[in-house]
Amino acid sequence: MKKLIPVLFSLFMLTSCEVEFSPNESWKEIPVVYCLLDQDDDTTWARVERCYLGEGSIYDYSSVSDSINYPKGSIEVKLLKIYNGETVAEYTFLDTTVNRQGGNFASVEQPMYFLPGKAHFDEFCTYDIQVRRIADGQVIARSKQPIQLIVRNPEDCVFTKPTFTTYPRKTGMFAFKASGNTCQMEWPALKNARLYQPFVRLYFMENGERRYIDVRTPSVSSTNNTDRYTIFYQASGFLTSVKEQLEDDPAPKTYLKEVDLYLTACSEDLSAYMANIADAGNLDQSRELYSNIEGGRGIFAARRTKLHRWYPADSSLASTPVGLYYQLKQLGVGF
Repeated sequence: MKKLIPVLFSLFMLTSCEVEFSPNESWKEIPVVYCLLDQDDDTTWARVERCYLGEGSIYDYSSVSDSINYPKGSIEVKLLKIYNGETVAEYTFLDTTVNRQGGNFASVEQPMYFLPGKAHFDEFCTYDIQVRRIADGQVIARSKQPIQLIVRNPEDCVFTKPTFTTYPRKTGMFAFKASGNTCQMEWPALKNARLYQPFVRLYFMENGERRYIDVRTPSVSSTNNTDRYTIFYQASGFLTSVKEQLEDDPAPKTYLKEVDLYLTACSEDLSAYMANIADAGNLDQSRELYSNIEGGRGIFAARRTKLHRWYPADSSLASTPVGLYYQLKQLGVGF
């Protein structure tokens, strides 16, 4: 039985090895495309490679660099801007090479494609990606349908909670309240977003340098006709993550009493793709991964990762068991 030999994981993990496979086997070359659009990014990246429908092991193909990468100058990658069903602009990705970290795949310099700047993003437009073979001009892969950007209402705050009442006025503050030792987070819906995950960026000083760690919170899937989302984040989960990240770094740290709350979000396509691979565990040759690429495999989707709001962090209760600073000091990681 023929198998789809996916080299999909090589976007992030590649390594080198010399393996030969038979050029006489029956196989079909399939383009693989990865590209995520985030209008807050200074550069948009795309990874384009090849996988195979054929007999044999995935490792026979993926460990040979020339078998997974298109030769330089053989393809062209374009981003198409579409308004009211008409293409109003085309942007050609530039190409470069990057080195890959170790893993099960070829790791000599790998080709990547990039589009600098933000001028091509317009929240009233949709976008398509195309991969064209230069030799004959044929489009060999493209998104199955144009995608929409994730849009924030500029009149909305990124987060409307947490809030914390302090005399004589009400001000925003990141704190775990004594009642349930939880912090309530709330944010307005983003247009075209399907999955949300906030995270807390905790700042501190160490060896004279300002540093931070990121602490994830539970993720939330969107529902229809919901204009606001709320989670109650437990102090226990926050403190466990801080300890896990800093337990090998016991150097003295100065608590800076401030955090950034980031709101990350992704579109329906990316949410489906992540859910599809979440329980894959390893390279399963019989598993068909989610794809929204016509003529090939891969994912073309939208996300937001840089929306944030600064908050002062709780220090008023530093001497009591419910105070954040007090709880950080009990972790034994330098605070």
